Amino acid sequence: MIATVTMNPAVDYTVSLEEPLMKATVNRTDHERITAGGKGVNVSLILQQLDVPTTVYGYLSGTTGAMIAEQLQRTQIPTDWIEVPNQMNRINLKIRENNTVTELNGRGVSVTEQDTELLLQKLRRCGDGDYIVLAGSIPAGAPATHYADVMAALEDTGVRFAVDAAGAPLREALRCKPFVIKPNLPELCALFDSEIDTWWDALPYGKKLQEMGAENVLLSLGGDGALLFTAENRVWHLSAPHGEVKNAVGAGDSMLGGFLAAVVQGKPLTEALRMGVAAGSATAFSEWIANRSRMDNLLRTLPEPTELV
Repeated sequence: MIATVTMNPAVDYTVSLEEPLMKATVNRTDHERITAGGKGVNVSLILQQLDVPTTVYGYLSGTTGAMIAEQLQRTQIPTDWIEVPNQMNRINLKIRENNTVTELNGRGVSVTEQDTELLLQKLRRCGDGDYIVLAGSIPAGAPATHYADVMAALEDTGVRFAVDAAGAPLREALRCKPFVIKPNLPELCALFDSEIDTWWDALPYGKKLQEMGAENVLLSLGGDGALLFTAENRVWHLSAPHGEVKNAVGAGDSMLGGFLAAVVQGKPLTEALRMGVAAGSATAFSEWIANRSRMDNLLRTLPEPTELV
């Protein structure tokens, strides 16, 4: 089973504009979509499509929290929310224009030590053979060690962790030796305060992440596919398939979901890389999170990954 933890669930309000966004005036939308959002939620949506048991955990509050709960209930994915009083889950505005997306993400809810302890109690149901995905931003006001603290508290359960975070929370989480992390290229640049222009330039940084504690590193590269650094000191690259990008939001989450689905099904890591690239690309080529048939169709077109030496 794969538990996904979204510390900051959101209502994603996605709008499309026919004309470029103009400042200090009224802009009219051409198309709108309201969905339950958050990296962990997106990972679980992919896992459900791939027939992998998953449960969504996170904090809900206020009317927006009720909207998130209702939308997840429709998917029939099991959830185990923690109710936080007197606040409101964030609304993330995503503006699509000219094949680009501008995002304005809310701050999210604050949680207490008691809320965190309740989350840990729920996650202790996981054990050997299970995975916990810690994805997205940490709760408002939480210390940068928040993910690391959760991982350390659950160290004795035997679960394996996948972390999709950025900045200081990712750096701190590396100390707890996660099974896999999934940064993208901009996050890699920010983490090391370096300009990394090409995926080839990223190679030494992927290995640095392993030296810092990651067992495996899945580096998403957008249109260039992904790099996979494995615990066996092997590095693989797989290019993304060609297609019309309709929605880059959630593509990285889908890649992680596809990768983990293959892992828990006992497939080699090279096949997990193929499934990850197929899932990430399928979402990028869809209006929202991809369905199973689109992922399967892309998977059939992908070659074997290339090992780099």
